[in-house]
Amino acid sequence: MINFNKLKGFALLAVFFGAFISCSYDREIESAAAPVIPSVDNLQVELVGDTAVVTWSNPTYEGNLSTRINYNNGVENINAPVNSFEYGIIDVNTDYFFTVKLQDDEGNYSLGETVNMYREGPQAVTNFRGVQDGTNVNLSWTLPQENISGIRLKIDSQEITLPADATSYTFENDTYSTYRFQLNAMDADGNSSPSKYLNFTVGATKIGYLGIAPNVASISDDDEIASANWLFENYPDAEYIQFSDIEEGLDLSEFRVLWWHYDNDTDNATLPAEATAEKVVSAIAEFHRNGGGLLLNTHAVQYLWTIGRMDPNFGTAIGAGGGFDNPDTWGVNINIGRAHDKSSHPIYEGLNSTNVDGRKVIPLLGPGWKEDHNYVFVDLPAYYGYGNADEAAYTAISEESQINMLGTWDGIADYFMMGIFETLPNEEYKGTAVGIGLGSFEWNQNNGENTFQENIEAITKNALDYLKVQ
Repeated sequence: MINFNKLKGFALLAVFFGAFISCSYDREIESAAAPVIPSVDNLQVELVGDTAVVTWSNPTYEGNLSTRINYNNGVENINAPVNSFEYGIIDVNTDYFFTVKLQDDEGNYSLGETVNMYREGPQAVTNFRGVQDGTNVNLSWTLPQENISGIRLKIDSQEITLPADATSYTFENDTYSTYRFQLNAMDADGNSSPSKYLNFTVGATKIGYLGIAPNVASISDDDEIASANWLFENYPDAEYIQFSDIEEGLDLSEFRVLWWHYDNDTDNATLPAEATAEKVVSAIAEFHRNGGGLLLNTHAVQYLWTIGRMDPNFGTAIGAGGGFDNPDTWGVNINIGRAHDKSSHPIYEGLNSTNVDGRKVIPLLGPGWKEDHNYVFVDLPAYYGYGNADEAAYTAISEESQINMLGTWDGIADYFMMGIFETLPNEEYKGTAVGIGLGSFEWNQNNGENTFQENIEAITKNALDYLKVQ
């Protein structure tokens, strides 16, 4: 017969000793792992416009300190004892946190201090676009699905108040120049939505489609035929440019964007001689230096090296064969390293993504025949001496060459490669370029209609419209 009272006594005794041992163990761990660096002090966060500005005071400490800042879905490692950090655009009705820790060269660390932020206000407008009409700019947007009290439009330093139902505005202007438009929805309490920005250059508007064939009807590659036909159907004022026209002195100043889609299925991704002739390279490089935009697809991505805009000798993954049958859906991951969400970039406007283990994936190519024509950059962190998941690698890629990583193969969750990107203006080149080298970005699926063709067309239209206003 079991003595339950005695058993209960043993149980209570076990709980007592377990608690005693646990407390002693916790004290030992706490003592052994106690941080030797004092925490930051006076940690605060303030919303300045759309940006969270985090500030703090650093402790007095002998030795070099680095700073680690954790925030929503991201982390920033700074090899210096800074006392401020900026993050934005801050969205409305979202909880944000910022945790600041310090570490020295020997691995000693401080406890983290955390500050929180919550921004009230209406949702932002969407589809904020501008269309040039002579020297005027016709602006349009879609209102949020909630009650607002008005619209605030800023044109450079000028502020204009518009009624709550306004969905368009014409900026009347007489000269070619670059303007910055900012749009906010306002609620009844005076809170503003996150800003939508549009940098718009009033100037030449024409798109040029580059090729080696004498004319569009002579293009031989099926993917190039598909992209060219789509362009001239959707942009009637676009013009076909043979590289030999440029060598013979064609004036490129009347064009805003040059689009080169080069696709080769003969296992040879080398650029054709017509595109690398000295006069051609010089003219296109000068066009880009003067602010002209470039859209480069598939094997044409490498042209950024040819004209001198890209310097780093990144590794590449290249495909230029006949292809194979494949039952999968291929796409693009737009949440780089699970920490840098690019879904708000203009080239992805209006497209829906699927969350896959922290990655945001847009499908591009459905089941069927796939040529797999990649021209993508790989081993990027190793080029700078970092591991594939090191946040410092992303910083180096972004800052040293003014490159904005916009998309990777859909299964990549770190900074190993980039397949869609933009090169931003720098001191020498005033133009912006978008490179799309993913094998999933195939304009004509050989054995039938691509289920996700509309996504390829939408990204291309967004990219062209984006480049036309930079």
